[in-house]
Amino acid sequence: MKLKYSIHNKNERKSFYAKRKNTPYLGDDWHYHDEYELYFPISGSGVRIVGDSMEYYSSNELVMCGSNLPHLFKTKSDYDNHDRVVVKFSKALIWQIIENVPEFNKIQQLLKKSSRGILFPESKSYALVNDFISLSQASGADRLIQLLEILNKISKIEDIRMLTSDSYKYVVENKKEDRLQRVINFIIENFDREISLKELADISYMTTNSFCRFFKERTNKTAFEFIREYRISKACQMIINSNKTISQICDDTGFNSFSSFNRVFKSVKGITASEFKYMYQEINSAS
Repeated sequence: MKLKYSIHNKNERKSFYAKRKNTPYLGDDWHYHDEYELYFPISGSGVRIVGDSMEYYSSNELVMCGSNLPHLFKTKSDYDNHDRVVVKFSKALIWQIIENVPEFNKIQQLLKKSSRGILFPESKSYALVNDFISLSQASGADRLIQLLEILNKISKIEDIRMLTSDSYKYVVENKKEDRLQRVINFIIENFDREISLKELADISYMTTNSFCRFFKERTNKTAFEFIREYRISKACQMIINSNKTISQICDDTGFNSFSSFNRVFKSVKGITASEFKYMYQEINSAS
């Protein structure tokens, strides 16, 4: 599946995009764009891909995608009615309003978290359906005010779930070159082979024990946990973006056995690699 860069056609009379759509079939391309996106499915169900996450979704599952985070929403069949509100707003617009304003701190944190994709609980999202419908119908200054009100409300929701893996975050972010980033870059460049703790410690100019403590403090996981999750993230991307078999993907992501690959894939993603591939093939067959 080819990743496409999407350019939003700007309207001179509107500073951001907010529209309600109701179609019998939804088949987005796998794409990314500069804008933040709020996606609210009012009715309908399908498959949602955000970064290295692929899951079935249903109505009232609000999702927020950060700038340049690849995503796709697709219904299961031509007969599924799909009513949704899509909101897109630029980084320049929103940060011009909220930057250096202490009262907008929660919204600032929300936007930063969205780099990994955020799923809001259905129980909380459901209460916002009228807010999103109203936003899609608003005009003038009311549009911008209502957008800020929605961002304020969802920034206070605590039981959110990040959609992409921790390791995916480090691929899409452009972090400054520091000790941790050197390690992460090394893992990214060598994930397809065995990586030893000594190698990671050496490029960090630390002893093995010091490195283990350092990495755990900075990432909240061990180096081997990070490597394992990054390999599975790459495996998901290979399933989506290539025609490789599961066996080939196992070999290309540094696993020394097929059984180990299957066990780790299921522990990280909650489903097997074969089930993940089947979900993707189901999406493609509906195209």
